Amino acid sequence: MGLVLLALAAVVGLLIGMAGVGGVLLPPGLVVAGGLSPHEATATSTWAFLFTGVVGTLAYGWRGVVPWSMLARLCLGVVPAAFLGARANALLPAPVIVLAVAALTLSVGVHQLWSRGGRGGDRELGTAALVVIGAVVGFGSALTGTGGPVLLVPILLMLGVAPLRAVAVSQVVQLPVVVSGSLGYLEAGLTDVRLGTVLGIVAAVGTALGAVVATRIPVELLRRIVALACIAAGAFLVVRTVASVA
Repeated sequence: MGLVLLALAAVVGLLIGMAGVGGVLLPPGLVVAGGLSPHEATATSTWAFLFTGVVGTLAYGWRGVVPWSMLARLCLGVVPAAFLGARANALLPAPVIVLAVAALTLSVGVHQLWSRGGRGGDRELGTAALVVIGAVVGFGSALTGTGGPVLLVPILLMLGVAPLRAVAVSQVVQLPVVVSGSLGYLEAGLTDVRLGTVLGIVAAVGTALGAVVATRIPVELLRRIVALACIAAGAFLVVRTVASVA
């Protein structure tokens, strides 16, 4: 398996727990360091995020910061869309989807980094909006193997949700995304369950540590960390996609 993959899983978990956007790094890591095909890497990383989702849910739920009502409405869109995203992985042009995710992530990161953000606002979103957001997150995350937070956090930040609530709900939304997505990938025979389980356990430890950090630092600092993580993740996606089609 290699120390490189284990170290990558630990870093991914830490970023997921702290800022919600680390999942974007695992699929390309599995291709480069693990020798998996892009479709196998997407399926295996989706399975691995089952473990980070469980730990993230427990960590943020224990601290009482998960907006459960928001989560329930997101799941109405997430569950069916994630299954469809996994099944569509082999049929749709994934580079187009990935570049769209990268553009969104970069734009939100830049906006958050240079905006003042001093008012500490926290917008409440309606049911219809959350169902649509859930569908977009479920489909895009399962299609690209990024677990859910990398899409959900930028969208919620752009719509005015407070950083801690956005990160917290993104932890829990991993579960319906990866469960529904993994069902689709298992049916297609693309998942390396053993590898995904080992990496998922390592990443889960990092997620637990990241959650502790996120709930103990000032909101403004967390917003900056999320912004920088969004920019780094978006840039990485662009480089990865351009390299894959070159």
